[in-house]
Amino acid sequence: MSSIEKYTLSSGQLRYKVRYRDPDGRQHQRKGYRTMKEAKLAAAQLEVKVASGQWIDPRSGQITVGTLWPDYLAGLAHIKATTRATRKGAWKVQVKPRWESAEVGKIRPSQIRTWVGQMSADGAGPATIENALVVLRGILAVAVQDRLIESNPATGVRAPRRTPKVKRYLTHRQVALVAEACSTPEDTLITECLCYFGLRAGELFALRVEDVDFLRRRVNVNRSVTDVRGEGLVWSATKTYEARSVPIPAHLLQPLSVQATGRARDDLLFGNGTTPIRVNNWRRRVWHPALAAARKLDDSIPTLTVHDARATAVSLAISAGASLKAVQLLAGHASGAVTADVYASLLPDDLDRVSAAVDAQRAADLACDPAVTPVVSQ
Repeated sequence: MSSIEKYTLSSGQLRYKVRYRDPDGRQHQRKGYRTMKEAKLAAAQLEVKVASGQWIDPRSGQITVGTLWPDYLAGLAHIKATTRATRKGAWKVQVKPRWESAEVGKIRPSQIRTWVGQMSADGAGPATIENALVVLRGILAVAVQDRLIESNPATGVRAPRRTPKVKRYLTHRQVALVAEACSTPEDTLITECLCYFGLRAGELFALRVEDVDFLRRRVNVNRSVTDVRGEGLVWSATKTYEARSVPIPAHLLQPLSVQATGRARDDLLFGNGTTPIRVNNWRRRVWHPALAAARKLDDSIPTLTVHDARATAVSLAISAGASLKAVQLLAGHASGAVTADVYASLLPDDLDRVSAAVDAQRAADLACDPAVTPVVSQ
């Protein structure tokens, strides 16, 4: 049972405190209630929490964020190495300097929102801020699960909205110009594969000879390789953890056949057959010089990243009449909704057809020309 006692502040003001016992019989108190009604309500709530097993020792909240970081990190064993590396980077650069010594029981949502605003003011982008929030939110979730705090103060705090990235892509002619600017047949083939297959670079460089089905004209994609800082080359499943097949354009069948000649079925398709090409090295060594050379011949070629080549594959597929479902499979997205969201600017819409249908209905209903505004008598 709890009890309520009066006490007087040094200023002479009257206050109330609640005394209660925890499940182990140890006595605690909470002070500062202005009225008896507030104290009685607090006493009732505390009794319910103790009786139902929901009570949390206030001293538990003295555990710091830095103390819980190793527990949070250990819980990331199931995620991809690239994502884990991103979380480590966010902890080191954004989260640790601000929150390492903070007691989890004293962190308030307003403090987290102020932190988010400061990161934004310092020039951090929405993606960087979101990664930092994910880490802090995850550490505080560990505190909730361990019954150190009642609720997660980071829940509901959001990063600034991301500005939609303008999709840049190449035409068939521009792809040919960039590919021809490469110094080796293999690099030329890699460039065309990136622009026509829609694969991520890590997926392309993880392909083995056996993944190319020449009879069905398909490339089977089921793995990826990434150069993770501090960990080297890391093999993993595709981004969506699902295998997929993409079509091989007819003009790439012969170059792919030449590329595969002399290699065993389990050899890598590109590179020396055993060690994957590192994306960062290839980007610097091949992609940027080839793009610069091609722009001298066609200054309308936009500045693209290697990853932007996926948008080229999507754009060319859409212009050829591919459906949303086909584009989803080509891009390796988890759902058509993701595809529609990421490539909304490239997908055709029916607005012109809808507008024409509305004009036709209006003209029929009013018995007038679609472009004429009739005079309607009162």
